[in-house]
Amino acid sequence: MPLDVTPHLDPATTAIVNMECQENLLGDRPLLPGLAESARRTGLLDNLSALFDAGRKVGVRIYYCTDERRPDGFGFAHNTFVSLRSSSAAGTTGGQGPVMPQIAPRPEDVVFRREQGLTGFFATGLDQYLRNTKVTTLIITGVSLNIAVLGTAIEAMNLGYKVVVPPDCIAGDPYEYAEHVVRYTMRNIAFVVPSTTITAAWR
Repeated sequence: MPLDVTPHLDPATTAIVNMECQENLLGDRPLLPGLAESARRTGLLDNLSALFDAGRKVGVRIYYCTDERRPDGFGFAHNTFVSLRSSSAAGTTGGQGPVMPQIAPRPEDVVFRREQGLTGFFATGLDQYLRNTKVTTLIITGVSLNIAVLGTAIEAMNLGYKVVVPPDCIAGDPYEYAEHVVRYTMRNIAFVVPSTTITAAWR
């Protein structure tokens, strides 16, 4: 019998966390073409837009975690293959650009411009904001499932949050990778339900 996620979606204690849906990753000239193609096949931006609109209508706050670094690269740790590849491909260390316009932050949203690390809780105030506003459930969305989304979900679970992941609101590279991670890893960390199940609960 499938688990009922509805009791964990009270708008008063739920927040949406969006990871790195930025133009250098998902735009017309992406640094990671496979990730951008996966996002297109998933309908990621349209699904996120609908989820965000539904959440805002019932008072769910949206938190954006973006990859934004100093343009001169000062202080950035080049200790992973992904950081070296991204910097080399972009010709700069200035991060991944603005959030995609279809889901651009609004004044009431919260944006954490992460300069270090690879996940949503590292070197940001995300945990403090959530605890200060009595949030207990996180809906984690965005890219990529390879690192940032998966890592943030694990961190959220370790910190005691209930985690919900809509598979139509995340993407990984290659496209087929997402199915395996969701099936064999994410379902042990989070409630995995389509975004339409979440928006139906809010209606």
